[in-house]
Amino acid sequence: MSEELARTYRGRLVSGPFTPFDSGECAALEREIGLPLPRAYRSFLEAAGGERLAYSVRIPACEPEAVQSFDCLYQLGRNDAGEYGWGTLLGEYRHSRSERPAEDVPPTGLLPIARNGGGDVLFLDLNPATHGQVHAFVHAISWPGYLGRHVFTKVADDFDAYLDGLFIDPDLAEDAWADVTGCDSSDPWRRAVEDWLDMGLPKWRVQAWARP
Repeated sequence: MSEELARTYRGRLVSGPFTPFDSGECAALEREIGLPLPRAYRSFLEAAGGERLAYSVRIPACEPEAVQSFDCLYQLGRNDAGEYGWGTLLGEYRHSRSERPAEDVPPTGLLPIARNGGGDVLFLDLNPATHGQVHAFVHAISWPGYLGRHVFTKVADDFDAYLDGLFIDPDLAEDAWADVTGCDSSDPWRRAVEDWLDMGLPKWRVQAWARP
C-alpha cells in the first residue's frame, strides 16, 4: 500500500491510502457483475483509485439539498483482512444485490462506488443502454428544510463528467483549513490541503478564515 497522501487526477485531488491497480481484481469484479467497467472509471482506478475525494456536486433533483458530497470511495480488491467486505467494490456490490436502499433503485447493473457519512450512495451504471452513467441515491431526512423524500437520480453522463462537475464547498474548505492551521508549514498533510484548495478554490487565500 502506498504511503502517498494524495494524487491529482483530472484536476481533482484524491486522498490515499492507495493500493496498486490489480487487473486480476478488476476482471473478478467484472466477471461477477457480468458487465464491463466503463473506460473512464477504469482509467481512474488505474491512475488514482484512492480512498477519499473531498468535493461536492450539485444535484438539482435534491432541492433543497442540491449540494451533496460522496467523499468516501470504495476500493478495488480486498480489505485489510483479505476479504471483499465493507468499503470494497465487490463487497459493496454484493451487499447492494441483497439490500436495495429503495424500490425505485434498479435491481441490476448498478455498481456502488462511493458514499458519504449519511449513507447516501453513488452508483456507476453498467447496463448496456446507459453504460457509464453516474447516479446517486440520497436519503430523505424527516426535518423541515431538508430533503423530504428519497431520491435516485442521474448525476452525470460518465465518470469523467462527474469529476469535472465536482467543486469545493466553501464551508468544507473553511473547516479543512481550520484543521491544519496549527500544523507546521512543512507538514505533509497541511501541504496537501493547500494543494487541494489551490486547485479547487483558487481565491481561498483572500477569505477571512484563511488570513493569519
